[in-house]
Amino acid sequence: MAENISFNFGAIRDTITRLSAAELVKQQKSETLEKFLNEIKKSPILTKQQFVYKNIENAKPFEKERLAERFIAQNMQLFKNEKWNNVINENKRVRKELLDDMHIESKVNNKLAESINTLIEFNTNSNFLNLEKEVEREIEAYDYIVKHLTRPVNESDYSKEKNDNPKLNESWKFITKVAVNNFNERYEHLNEEEKKVFEVLVSDEKTKISYLNEIKSQNLKILTQILETKIDIDSESKSLLENFKTKLENMTNVNFVNIDEYILANVELQSYINE
Repeated sequence: MAENISFNFGAIRDTITRLSAAELVKQQKSETLEKFLNEIKKSPILTKQQFVYKNIENAKPFEKERLAERFIAQNMQLFKNEKWNNVINENKRVRKELLDDMHIESKVNNKLAESINTLIEFNTNSNFLNLEKEVEREIEAYDYIVKHLTRPVNESDYSKEKNDNPKLNESWKFITKVAVNNFNERYEHLNEEEKKVFEVLVSDEKTKISYLNEIKSQNLKILTQILETKIDIDSESKSLLENFKTKLENMTNVNFVNIDEYILANVELQSYINE
């Protein structure tokens, strides 16, 4: 067994990227990368980590610490219903299946990757044996991430997010417009589909339930239409679509534990049936 084995998602992801690049050179395809991307799609915990690492690593720097702190808090919202044991076990599973005991490390900034991992741990773990020591570790990680998000760059490379807060007497339309513009500026490194999913995952439970009901209804409508009107569909595809429809109809026991999984499953299904 190799020493200092890490179950840090960022290091696992970057090691898989390097391994996949070597596979692509030799074989013109990478089974490791395909498996990893499929694992992310299937796992809410991996999806959330993918979002957080991508956001913190790729967001344009902020001119004010307050904006960076707001950005970090919003990203940590993804883990409000997660437990650290589940996070680390999912990372262990993926590492074992795809990398075994291969040495892993972040390709760009290993300290940043470890700092993000520490912040996720602190937001999901309530069983620290030495809380004072862990708080010090969390503060160090938090400060490092803030410094990364406020690092000096050319004026044109800073985030265009507005620093001013709307006044109470501003119209609701204006306040909403500012909020939307700020969100789009903050997460401009995400594509439109990723922005939509991320925004839902960090929202409150009421918004999540509303979105789930909406996308679930859309998917059921499309599946029903395909099954009833498409005459050239083969038996295997028909069986698969009927199975999807049954699973959607059985999505009735929605709670804070499974709602993210249901949302991501419906997003993936919608992408599949719209292709």
